[in-house]
Amino acid sequence: MIKGTADLPLHWGKAPEWLYRKMVVLAGQIAYLIVKDKGKDEFLKKISDPFWFQAFGSVLGFDWHSSGLTTVTMAALKEALNKVEVGIKVAGGKGSAEKTPDEISKIAETFNLDAQTLVKFSRLSAKIDGVAVQDGYSIYQHWFIISENKNWSVVQQGLNEERGYARRYHINGDYSKDMLNDPHSGIAALDPNRTVLNLATKDSEENRKATLELISAGRGLDSYIYGVKNLHLERYFDDRLMKVINKINPSTYEELLLTKGMGAKAVRALALTASVIYGAEPSYKDPAIFSFAHGGKDGIPYPVDRAIYESTIKYLQEIIEGIEAESEDKKKMLKKLATNSWLKGAVIDLKF
Repeated sequence: MIKGTADLPLHWGKAPEWLYRKMVVLAGQIAYLIVKDKGKDEFLKKISDPFWFQAFGSVLGFDWHSSGLTTVTMAALKEALNKVEVGIKVAGGKGSAEKTPDEISKIAETFNLDAQTLVKFSRLSAKIDGVAVQDGYSIYQHWFIISENKNWSVVQQGLNEERGYARRYHINGDYSKDMLNDPHSGIAALDPNRTVLNLATKDSEENRKATLELISAGRGLDSYIYGVKNLHLERYFDDRLMKVINKINPSTYEELLLTKGMGAKAVRALALTASVIYGAEPSYKDPAIFSFAHGGKDGIPYPVDRAIYESTIKYLQEIIEGIEAESEDKKKMLKKLATNSWLKGAVIDLKF
């Protein structure tokens, strides 16, 4: 995959209703074609690729570089997959954290899957990008995409209001996914390679082990957190949280992250304390490495290059339709797609 930097400036407002309705239709078409041609797992992999996702949003008609692309693209896809049956559903959204577990449970019931496991991965992915990876961006939208094949993908976005930019995080997995050792398939960001506390990487494995030992051994932890002035950790840690941790006695780092009340400051305090006591340094390498460099409809950072935009659409269209477009299977598939009742009228309306 290509690596570099990314621009995802925060844009306000919303997509016009007429455009959004077209996005729902086209999102359903694309999902249907890919699943029928390559399968459900391939669609989840594509959603987890930051470049493909960005192209997907652009083909649907949204800004190439805007942070709003994530919100509107995923909302359109969620609505589309509720209308066309391809064995994939979407839970979550923007500011809907409380509703997400119930939505996941309903999807799991429909697909006859383990709801508890899926909810755990949903919660853990939010903790990974909101707590374990401390890059200055607060998670404000979380989308959990589920396949009836037991595979899943996460698309979530973090906000840094001071900088006026967003980061988008992608994870693709199944029931055996290792969430602590570089779980991301990609992160779209403005400023990678700056100092970021990253506890979700192989390089931080020793620090995570030291943190668990620190908690279980209780080697003067209180004195380090509350009494060592030069570390200044006391403002990061709540004595009540320590009592909760002691009661739960987490045996894995995942359990520690999922402990109620375990936020970024508490995790950072434990990581720094474990580093001081055991000499196990955490990683400070930013995991964001992917790039986008196109303009937007409002000229930010510069006007859209129509030739590049059209070539992107053409490229993705070839992926969707396949090089061998004349195959009988492809013709049957397209014919079946055209007969879907919910697409009648909308398909014609798309030809503007």
